[in-house]
Amino acid sequence: MPSSPARSSAAQTLNASALSQLRSDIITCRLMPNERLRVEALRERYGMGTSPIREALMRLEAEGLVELEQNKGFRVSEVSQANLLDLMNSRVEIETIALRWSLEKGGVAWEANLLSAFHRLSRQKKVDPTNPDAISEAWSREHSDFHAALVSACASPTLMAIRARLFEQADRYVALSIMSSGPLRDDVTEHKQLMRAALNREIDKALELNRLHITRTRDKVAASLAASHSEAGLQSAGRKPAK
Repeated sequence: MPSSPARSSAAQTLNASALSQLRSDIITCRLMPNERLRVEALRERYGMGTSPIREALMRLEAEGLVELEQNKGFRVSEVSQANLLDLMNSRVEIETIALRWSLEKGGVAWEANLLSAFHRLSRQKKVDPTNPDAISEAWSREHSDFHAALVSACASPTLMAIRARLFEQADRYVALSIMSSGPLRDDVTEHKQLMRAALNREIDKALELNRLHITRTRDKVAASLAASHSEAGLQSAGRKPAK
């Protein structure tokens, strides 16, 4: 029989796995905003017991990715214009500070890490090759790593923790941006320009490019949310949306 420490370690591993898988599915919108999260269905989806699933749901509620409604259970947190604007504007402000400090303090190791992160990101496709309506999990991971590399030399664990929380929340909107209709963005060029400005220590240019990078996503998702809201209003009124 496994020792108590061994059982505890196994339980922690299961909890971590459930949290990682559930968080990834929410951020990449494989579990869509406002979707019900029934424990039994999640048990079958991830092949694990009730305890790690419930632990993951409670953790994600604390992070703002999941909501618990009385007598209704868990659901994926909804998205809205107000939340989008608040989130993205807050991210611009926090990342401006973190990026400035990182450019001022970053050394050769930081430069090498940033170059490596961009190289890995540039080799990924944004859309999942097995599902053209979904964001690529590999791209999402490398995208997160690239933006983390940009600010990694800021030397403030507190600021980095706040930035990471905002970035993760914003990642759902990034996924919605990719899934929504609209003109395609040349994200490789956007990231390359941002990287070059950072490596050249062109601080004002890098900060402006980063702000534009975030606000382009904000504006595209805002337009998509507005269109969805308008279409829902037409349907509830018994009218068909214009083609």
